[in-house]
Amino acid sequence: MEERIEINIEDIRESNLADIPEACRGCVYWEYPEAFEQGKKDAVKTNAFEVKKNEWFAQTMKEFGTCGKIAYYEGAPVAYAQYAPSTRLPKIGSYGSKPAGKLEEGVVFLSCLYVSDETMRRQGVGERLLQNIIEDLRRRGFKAIETFACRSGTDNPSGPMMFYVKNGFHLKDKSDPELPLMRLYLESIVP
Repeated sequence: MEERIEINIEDIRESNLADIPEACRGCVYWEYPEAFEQGKKDAVKTNAFEVKKNEWFAQTMKEFGTCGKIAYYEGAPVAYAQYAPSTRLPKIGSYGSKPAGKLEEGVVFLSCLYVSDETMRRQGVGERLLQNIIEDLRRRGFKAIETFACRSGTDNPSGPMMFYVKNGFHLKDKSDPELPLMRLYLESIVP
């Protein structure tokens, strides 16, 4: 039997924002798509985006509550996830698969699930992080969680499609064949 590594998963809050993996800390791809694109052209320093990301977390936590998690191994952050109502993530509108569910329908969007420490990949960290999010959303009374998943690779903020299929998600919309919209119903009875 394979030994399971011990990880600790914590909600993102003001006191641990600096623990968000460096690659994600200054990424505003989902939250501020125009600034993200302009930053690529202007080679904007990540510091400015880190401030924007922190502001986004502060506002989203105020309006929505918990909207992200960090997984730690031996006290060091090794993985990160971010989720929120689709209205807080304007980049969703640029994807071919639509429509993403709305908060008033009880649907939350998982914009990023990233195991930043490569030595921790394929160790069950991503799956445990996802399960922690699912438990949190069920406890809070949400009906479903959605994400865009990469069909033919892993180069996507939320990860590969097969990861989500393995964790109970189904294909909701395949208008974008490479990045289909996946959904997991959180209620015990699927409509």
